Formats: sequence, structure tokens, C-alpha cells
Amino acid sequence: MKNIYITIKNLVLDKSFQLWVLKPNPETEAYWKTWLQKHPQHSEMVAQAREIVLLLEFNNDTTANQDFVDVWSKIQQSIKTPTYNYSQYLKIASILVGILLLIPAYFLYHNHVDEVTYSSGYSEIKHILLPDSSRVTLNGNSQLRLSKSEWENSKNRNVFLEGEAFFEVKHININGKSRKFLVYTNEVEIEVLGTEFNVNSRRLETKVILNSGKVQLKIPQESTTSKLVMKPGDLVTFDKEQGNTVINHTENPELLTSWRKNRLVFDEVSLNEISQILNDNYGLRVHFANDSLKEKRFRGTFLADDIDILKKTLMQAYDIKITKSNRKK
Repeated sequence: MKNIYITIKNLVLDKSFQLWVLKPNPETEAYWKTWLQKHPQHSEMVAQAREIVLLLEFNNDTTANQDFVDVWSKIQQSIKTPTYNYSQYLKIASILVGILLLIPAYFLYHNHVDEVTYSSGYSEIKHILLPDSSRVTLNGNSQLRLSKSEWENSKNRNVFLEGEAFFEVKHININGKSRKFLVYTNEVEIEVLGTEFNVNSRRLETKVILNSGKVQLKIPQESTTSKLVMKPGDLVTFDKEQGNTVINHTENPELLTSWRKNRLVFDEVSLNEISQILNDNYGLRVHFANDSLKEKRFRGTFLADDIDILKKTLMQAYDIKITKSNRKK
């Protein structure tokens, strides 16, 4: 990313940024996520710029937005002077009137934000009913986004996931053709028809567990995209950083998605993996006395909404400490 994006103003006026905020697609999603990962110190600035784009109620046509942002730039230039006289106020006022003259139809007919965002906090499990009556269960510290206009007008149903979610997708036919349901993470694209599956996308890694039905994964390779069709019980893990895809099979996929029923079931799970779950979903950090403890295996079943019992059990059984993480959601 070039240094031109070091101010809120430059972000707001950037067409790619506007598209990402207003009508995200896999390309803009991957582009801006990668940029944020490389420049985490600018996350607050990006959040502020995003809010401004939504506040100004830009539409999805970035070309049509240009008249708006040009005038907005002139206003910013006009108010750099620390003191103003009456004529300067009149000038700024006339510019604002010009904005209304440039886009009257937009203010009359676009009074709502197109993007819908569902999010959950640490330790929170949220149940969502999508516009097509498909059901989604969000695990803690997760987010799901979709575009209302796209769902109403597009042949596909696209959602964008950060974190972990369980999907129960309703099968829909339009004129004899199945309407695809697509889940995008930062790593892979998941295409489904009518099915139940779990997606966990964190730390440049995506895990997909298929409970029932059929899904197809599109996994990026160096110069192409490979397709992988999953069958019930399959667990596919894709590591974007390493470029590796691992396929396993379980006879009991419900065990791996028990969190949606308020249960955490560990069957010979390493303490290292448990520490990642505590950090991702509950904002907790596990401190190991030595690295060898990370490979220890643990068994047990606990309530997902009463994590204190699991914390006390782990700290008493092993030489570890568990504290609140300082990282932001």
C-alpha cells in the first residue's frame, strides 16, 4: 500500500476503499485486510474513515461519488484558516448547497446504509436469521457481513466472515436453478447449496467442518485456484501463510461444533489449541511455564458461557496462568 493512504481524508476519497466499505467483494476484502495486517497502527484511522463514508451516505457508484468528494475536498481546504469572516462562511455555505444540487436524488431515495453487519463480543454466542431464512450461529468475537441490495438482486447469496460461525443454509430454487450461498473468508471461498457446516477463520487459517450436505471450497494456489468438494464428516484446514491444505475425517462432526449448543468438548486436545480458543473467543491469554506444556493433551466437557470453571480446572491441573488479553477485538 502506498503512503498516500496515511490520512483519513485520502482513505475516504479512495474508490477502492469506498467499494470495500459499501459493496465488498473478495478482491477488496483481501486487499484491505492484508493492508490492515501490515499496518495495524492505522486500524483506528481506517475505522474512522469507514464511519465517514457511511455517514456521508455514498452510493455504490464510485464515479457518481466523485463530484461529492471533490466538493468535500474543497470544503476541507476552505476551513484550514483558523479564523473566518462572514464572506468565508457564505462561501462554505454555498459549497454545501452545491453538494445538495449535485446529488438530490441520492438524499431523497438512499436513506439507509446497504451493508448489514452482525457481530458478537467475547464469550457471546449470537443466533442470526438471514433474509432467506438460513440460520447462522456466531461464536465469540466474530463478525458476519452482507449487502442487502446484493441479496435482493443478485443470483448469489454472499456473506463475509471473520471469526467462527455455524451455518444452516436453506436450499432455494429460482426458475429451476439453485441459488448459490457463498461464504468468503480472508483465505478461501466456500460454495454451498443446502447444508450444515462450520467455518473458523482466524490467524490466516480457515477450518471448515461439514456436518451434512455438500460444499465446494475454492482454495487459492500460487497461480490458480483449486476446487475441493467436501463430504459429511470432512475437516479441511487451509493455512494461507504456508499454502498448505490438510484434509481429515471425523465420524462425529457434532463434537467439533458443540460450542453452538453451549458446550466446549475437548477430546485429547492440546493445551496450545485450547489456549488459542480461549484467546480468540474469550479474550484470555494462557501463560505457559515452559513450551513442553503446550503439547499436553486434555479431555473434558464444560459450559461455553461459564468459562471460569475451565480456567480453574486448567490452572489447577497444569503449571499455567490465564489472564485477560490486552489485544483489541
